[in-house]
Amino acid sequence: MGRDIINLDDLTVNNLGVFKKINAVSLPTTYPEQWYKDSLNSDQIVKLAFYSELPVGAIKAKAINTANKPGSYESMQQLQLNSQIPNAAYIEVFAVLEAYRNLGIGSKLLSYLVEETKQKFIHEVLAHVHVDNKDALDWYLKKGFVKSDEVVKDYYKEQGLENPDAWVISLKV
Repeated sequence: MGRDIINLDDLTVNNLGVFKKINAVSLPTTYPEQWYKDSLNSDQIVKLAFYSELPVGAIKAKAINTANKPGSYESMQQLQLNSQIPNAAYIEVFAVLEAYRNLGIGSKLLSYLVEETKQKFIHEVLAHVHVDNKDALDWYLKKGFVKSDEVVKDYYKEQGLENPDAWVISLKV
């Protein structure tokens, strides 16, 4: 039996730079240094994806309680659980290098996230998708996500995007 060409691995101090580079190349958003350091905490769900041993993708999610309704990208990044029991996993980063898309890497990362959320007894996955990112939205919808009826106005305003609005999408697991 041969090895799978797509493999997932944990985020470590040694490959944190790879995570940063994948995000910088793939996403229109930026993250502060502390956000990356927090990614190493065990309460975060983080995996790197490798295609034939080359780092090509990443996913990062955190458990949240949906009673907290952040109105912006920045408030979502700073959302803390406090004493509330988490009822959803929020995808903060989901990135695959453009040359490696449509090879099953995103599907493998999403499957990993779904399994992790189930193990944590969480039954919903949430994300924001930029309103102009039709490819990402279509991909999520094909994977069973449902788009909310409302657009979050100015969600990516601080990121400097021309149209800063975002859709909220969710998946029941």
